[in-house]
Amino acid sequence: MTATDDAVDGSRAALEDAREALRIERRRVIDEREAFRTFRGRVESVSTEATSPDGSSAAAGFRGVAGPASGSGAAADAGAGGPAGPPGSGLAAVRDAYAETVMSVPHYEEEYDDTYERSVAAEFGPELAYALTRSAGYHPEYEPALIDAVESAIEERDRLVERLEVEADSLDRAGSRLAAVRREIASLDAAVPEGGFGALDACRARAGVLVEDCDRIAARRQRVIAAHERDLRLDGDAVDLPTYLYQSTDATYPVLAAVGSVGERLDGLTRRIERAIARVG
Repeated sequence: MTATDDAVDGSRAALEDAREALRIERRRVIDEREAFRTFRGRVESVSTEATSPDGSSAAAGFRGVAGPASGSGAAADAGAGGPAGPPGSGLAAVRDAYAETVMSVPHYEEEYDDTYERSVAAEFGPELAYALTRSAGYHPEYEPALIDAVESAIEERDRLVERLEVEADSLDRAGSRLAAVRREIASLDAAVPEGGFGALDACRARAGVLVEDCDRIAARRQRVIAAHERDLRLDGDAVDLPTYLYQSTDATYPVLAAVGSVGERLDGLTRRIERAIARVG
């Protein structure tokens, strides 16, 4: 395909822009996943604490986790990570670990620019976020809930990386097949001026086959998009991955846009062939 051909339909540019956006997003998701893994390791070493005078947990009302810790106040204070520090030191350690890992990924400011409170609410939910930012201490009940939430954040990004790899394969496959169609369009286009009726009729038939090829490329792409929606559900909602990935590009659905552009070239070629047939007929 020549540079002029690409300028005519723009299909290659749409896919190249999509590949670049996909590359950036994949790098960001992997950075976040690794940051959460590091954060998990830091959290596992943070001591839990209890602040009530009798040693019982002040977080007994925290839903979704175990009830008050059993045992003496000293045992509750010690937690899993060793001797307890000053009241609130556990929460401070969690906050510092989060800021130095999750909030320190290279794209954090550009992509999120959230405060600590807003970020943990978005990642872990409002209840756990309240416990981590408004409590008097890092109580034993918080630790398993936080570890579970971090595991969910890691798994969420694992799933997204898998879908991004499927998406990359879909872009490459569509790009390769569309490139073959564009080459044939150029070949047929060059044959029109000198073709007799038989040759032109063969060109018309071949152009029809290329239209069917484009329809198959579009249908396959629609199946991939549907698979994204089935397999990637965040916060209970199906994610339209192309919209998420390509909102900053000229084509939110780059493969379908590219197919449409090539289809327009095929329509023009078919009309040209029909006119040529009319002249020689």
